[in-house]
Amino acid sequence: MNMTKLALTDDEAAAVALQADGAWRAPLPTVDESSRDDVLRAILRGRRSLSVRDLADADGRPAGAAAEVVKRLGTGLRAMFMLADAAGNWLPRGITVYLYGDAVEALELSHVIAAGGVHHFRVAPPPRTWDSLTGLAGVIYAHGFAAAHGFDDAAGGPAPAAALLQVIRADGVRSIRVARGTVTTGRGPVPARFSSVPEAVAWLLA
Repeated sequence: MNMTKLALTDDEAAAVALQADGAWRAPLPTVDESSRDDVLRAILRGRRSLSVRDLADADGRPAGAAAEVVKRLGTGLRAMFMLADAAGNWLPRGITVYLYGDAVEALELSHVIAAGGVHHFRVAPPPRTWDSLTGLAGVIYAHGFAAAHGFDDAAGGPAPAAALLQVIRADGVRSIRVARGTVTTGRGPVPARFSSVPEAVAWLLA
């Protein structure tokens, strides 16, 4: 199967998000999303850039690979993987992944966000995408963040306290919190603990 790969800047991603009919959920690391003016400026810059790259028409509608990405965003957000600090806040440093499709077992789009505000999309990723994320959670559980791919100790900023892996289900969102030697639901004053990452993932998907 041929795969569509696309890299967008934060500005271009902001313009794509506007066309995604509410399907966009991912953050924009270099855009102040609390500022309407900053978001509007990013969208205008992004539309111009997409047009120059032949990824949007004159009216700003995505074309080519960008249109394929918007189409797959509409299939539905199914899973997220991100690093968080001790308070549970997202850390842009490291790996952040969003997965879209009809189900976790039928993914159509992977979205990886780099700390510098670059969004990497792959349409119709192979089934191992989900397995790679659960494998990474296992590495963090066994060895901590120093061994986790995508985390650079020399990058500066706060160190992650946990990795969060979430699945969006018909009955709501299920989430696990993974740190070295611990994996819990991450909910409630006394969150449920699991004996292993595979046990926690089985609970996510049950």
